Formats: sequence, C-alpha cells, structure tokens
Amino acid sequence: MNFRQIEAFRAVMLCGTASRAAEMLRISQPAVSRHLAELEGSTRLTLFLREHGRLKPTAEAHALLEEVQRSFVGLERLRFAAENIRSFRGARLRIISLPALGHAFLPRVVGRFATEFPDVPILLQIRSSEYVREEVAAGNFDLGFAADEISKAGLDVRPFANAPAVCIMPKDHRLAGEDVIGPGMLADERFVTLASEDAARARFDAIFAREGAKPRVVCETQYSLTISSLVRHGVGLALVNPFSLDGLDLTDVAVRPFRPAVHFKSLLVRPPEAPTSRIVEVFLEAAERTRDDMAARGYLAQ
Repeated sequence: MNFRQIEAFRAVMLCGTASRAAEMLRISQPAVSRHLAELEGSTRLTLFLREHGRLKPTAEAHALLEEVQRSFVGLERLRFAAENIRSFRGARLRIISLPALGHAFLPRVVGRFATEFPDVPILLQIRSSEYVREEVAAGNFDLGFAADEISKAGLDVRPFANAPAVCIMPKDHRLAGEDVIGPGMLADERFVTLASEDAARARFDAIFAREGAKPRVVCETQYSLTISSLVRHGVGLALVNPFSLDGLDLTDVAVRPFRPAVHFKSLLVRPPEAPTSRIVEVFLEAAERTRDDMAARGYLAQ
C-alpha cells in the first residue's frame, strides 16, 4: 500500500468514475485502474465491483474511505500548519507568570506583541512561582516568569528583573510628605505585608530586625496586587513590587522609594533544551523593551 494507491482510491470514491478521478489527479485512466488493483491486492479487500464497465464501491470501500478521509484531513492540516508557521498565523504562544508580573505588566507586553502579530493566539496563565516552575519544567508552557526563590533544576533560567520595593500608603498619611521611607519610619505603623513563606517578606523582616524597627502587621496576604488594594482601602502601609502597581488607579495612594533597597527578583524560565522559536524570541524582546521603558520612566529605578 502506498500514497498513490490511496490517492487514486479516494479520487474514484469522490468522483464516481475512474475517468473523472484521472482528470482530478492529472494521470491516465489506466494508471488509476492499476493503482486500484494494486490497493486491492495489498489490502486483500474487494473495494469495487465491476459492472458493465463501471466501478461500484463495496461496503469495505466505504469503510476504508472514512479512514482515508481522516488521514487526508490530517495532511491538509499539515499543509496549513506549514504555511502558518512561515507567517506566524495559527501559532500559539503559551506564557505563565507569577501575579506580580502577570496582572498588569504582561498584558502590556501582550498588547505590544499583538500590535505587530495580531494573528498569533496567546495563552496567559497567572499562577504561583512554584507552579510556574513545575509547568515550564514539564514543557507545558513556552515561557515562564517566576520569583527567584524557585529551584532552578531542570530549567533554562536567566534573570529578568530586579525591582526595588516601594512603600505605598494612603495619600493623606503623615509619611506621604517624605521623599524616602526608611525602616525606622515604619515602627509601630499599621503594616500590610506578604505571607511569611515569601522570600521578599524574609528580606523585609531582616531589615526591620537589623534596624530595630517593627511595624505592626495588621494583614498578611500572598500577592502584591492584593496588598496594593488593601492599602488603597486604608488598611495600612506596605512594601510592594513596583510591577504590581502598573495600571492601577493610584489617585488616593502615595508611592515613595524605600531605603535601604530591598529587591523583588524575577526570573525568565524556559523548558530545558527548548528549541529556538521565533515567536518566543519576539515576545521576549517585547517584554524586555517594556521592562526597560518602565525603568526609563523611573518605575524600576535603583
């Protein structure tokens, strides 16, 4: 059994006669008949009854056609896929990120990317950094953004951002008039902070301990975005990743640098030995340009 035999069989089934099948395939009618005979011999099936010089398909022929049609649909998909790969159409880019970058920064990147390549569908999932690590290592995503405390084993990893924490507070707070906030200023202040298992939380606590200043923790939560919302509602002051402020309504919030600097370090993670993909590289360039634009505007200044 070979492709030419299957092609001749399909053409006869679709056209109804060997002569029309020959025209469709641009070969001679005897060639069509020969391919059919060879197919019947190789499959040991009686596919056609010859009646008065005409071909009458058998039940076996109709059953075989169903399978052949599935295969030809697959071939058509391959042809379309090859064309789409050349032009990015139909490509799917799978991105997974920690919330600090995923809720506002990456939508900005996706918007930038989509302006240039509107036909490339993107899957964007927002999950914890550990989940990002597991999914990228398993090859389920093309690209991941995670906090630096994850295990790097089994991943292609490189630094992405090193953003210094900023102190946020209600605009009418007494410290809103200060240019820079230090640990001592936060002693006994109502404070909203990250959960105790977060690596950045550990860095904050170490600085407060070293300075002998202890804010009054009134709420702990997992994500900087949630912390920012709590501050907007007057729950307390906080130190947050500046990426999480992108796109938020900060009308009633004051944002001030915090010194000494405490950094939120994020990583770019890819599956191990991932093949080079043009769409991934283009998306990365968009992410890096967006990050650098934010730094140039002072959002991520050291």
